[in-house]
Amino acid sequence: MNTIFNKCKFVKVLFFLSIISNGLIWAQSFPVSVKDGKGNKVVAAARPERIISLGAASTEILYAVGAENQIAAVSNVSNYPEEAMDLPQIGDFGMAPISVEKLLSYEPDLVILYSGMHDYLIPSLDKYKIPYYVSDATSVESVIAEIKAIAILTGHKKTGESLEKRYREVLKTIKKQKRSKVCTVYWEVWNNPYMSAGKQSFINDVIKIAGGKNIFGDVEQGYPVVSEETIIASSPDVILIPGDNFISADSVKARKGWADISAVKNDKVIIFNADIYTRAGPRIFDAILELNDILYN
Repeated sequence: MNTIFNKCKFVKVLFFLSIISNGLIWAQSFPVSVKDGKGNKVVAAARPERIISLGAASTEILYAVGAENQIAAVSNVSNYPEEAMDLPQIGDFGMAPISVEKLLSYEPDLVILYSGMHDYLIPSLDKYKIPYYVSDATSVESVIAEIKAIAILTGHKKTGESLEKRYREVLKTIKKQKRSKVCTVYWEVWNNPYMSAGKQSFINDVIKIAGGKNIFGDVEQGYPVVSEETIIASSPDVILIPGDNFISADSVKARKGWADISAVKNDKVIIFNADIYTRAGPRIFDAILELNDILYN
């Protein structure tokens, strides 16, 4: 990684070590209210001590703001940090409905759920008067907003503010960079058929902020089906393939007609950790720094 990336990692380590070594505890009064990802008002009458997190990103946020000891249960996708895998699991994130009965058995005082994925739970949460936060982060700015909101809801407002300051320094540093050209990027969501990230996708925002230009950034859909001919003709400078697609860089380079693509010729076919790049949580800023480094170093 470049110097910027290493410095950010170093600052991150120092930040968390300072909290541990100094035993900093910031008092926060309740009740508090915030707007969730859908713009709805969420009120916490007291600090929540039994939080259910139904998404991997929200679990990462809870750990980042210092609320990990307030988590009662998570869904099966919460695998970072490693300790999160030891938490009680309430069910599957998206393959099967979460049982309302099981959810209630944990006696939650806050549920973090995901728009479109868990809407079916809302009537029951309303019925039992359980506060809930609906996550709907579709941009890097909305990730920052959600981290701040969840920090306030859980009694860690000061930590949320410190995190925001650090994230904005990352964004400012990248924005100040001078470049002789803008690198073009092809992000492969899938290859049968070929699918990429369009204008309305979270991924498109990540590419732009990292200093790149998404070759399908003008396509209105979030994740459009695209033609192989267009990919080849665009000759992107960098090709990004999620590791969970189980495709090697060599197999991408060997595709018929791809030999003359700039990314193939210059060995810029990158297999990346999809969890870091696609989750709308704290690690997205590491991903932005890493992608900036891939594009311009």
